[in-house]
Amino acid sequence: MDALLHWLQLDSFVPGDLLVVGVLIVLEGLLSCDNAVVLALLVKDLPPETRGKALRYGIIGAYVFRIAALALAAWIMSKWYLKILGGLYLCYLAYEHFAKSQDDQLSERSARRYLGLNAFWSTVVAVELTDIVFSVDSIAAAVALSDKLWVLILGGLLGILAMRFAAQGFVALLQRFPRLEGAAFVAVAVIGAKLLLEFPADVIGLRKEFPAGSSYATAKEYHELVQRHAAPVVHVRHVLTVNDAAPPEPDLKIMRDAQLAALPAERRQDPAALHEIDDRIHAEHRKAESDWNLHYRPLAEIEGWVSSLIVLLIFAAGFMGRSERKPTDAPPAT
Repeated sequence: MDALLHWLQLDSFVPGDLLVVGVLIVLEGLLSCDNAVVLALLVKDLPPETRGKALRYGIIGAYVFRIAALALAAWIMSKWYLKILGGLYLCYLAYEHFAKSQDDQLSERSARRYLGLNAFWSTVVAVELTDIVFSVDSIAAAVALSDKLWVLILGGLLGILAMRFAAQGFVALLQRFPRLEGAAFVAVAVIGAKLLLEFPADVIGLRKEFPAGSSYATAKEYHELVQRHAAPVVHVRHVLTVNDAAPPEPDLKIMRDAQLAALPAERRQDPAALHEIDDRIHAEHRKAESDWNLHYRPLAEIEGWVSSLIVLLIFAAGFMGRSERKPTDAPPAT
């Protein structure tokens, strides 16, 4: 039991941790608006009685994945191709929708099928895979706020729960206002384009190097080094970042050497002091790596709240078009 509490870092609980949980829930809420639109479109073609079930099963899988992903945050954040594949898939969904004739869209209402599964389980798999794609940014942002695993897990899981209800709300809107579907697919294309713009600059050889001998002991010092030697081309705080090249990835060994160098000689032989340093180094490295993945590595990074606002505006525009009266809705002859 003690080992579990230590792994979750509940043994170092302070009341301020609850505030961080609240911030994470709000953060997930801001980031989940576009996720919810995509999930709503994934389940809308299922029979009404199974839509909620598909979302529920998909979210259960998302819970399991999110806990595992937070425990392996550094590994997950390094898998940049998850976002690129997700972006391509979302753009394909939008293209497929608009490439069909209107007659096709009205007549073909069956849900997509994958891997030989029936429509229901194909949708559940699609919901889970979609959450994996969107989790990459959420995990990176969460790690930058706290290094306590229980805080990250609780905040993330409550945020996913909010996303589930938001998705169900969007499904109801799509049912009530069919013309919203076109606007929703425009929003999906925008989300896909955002993910594609976050292609890592270093993958295509666009790199900047720090001067030889550069050192940093904390995430803040790493950030200052980036600003001096590899600053973004465009940076609007909390809105947009555009990079022409990626700086070097934060190096755990450089951080360790810098922190040990600042330690008094007599404490370098103290196992307790070294253990404390190790914990601090790993926490600082996770924060620096989160910044690198979120802000410094992508060719372009649009903050989550901005893309969510754009999605909401596009979705809202769907209410502005004049709905066509269906023949069955015509007033009775007098």
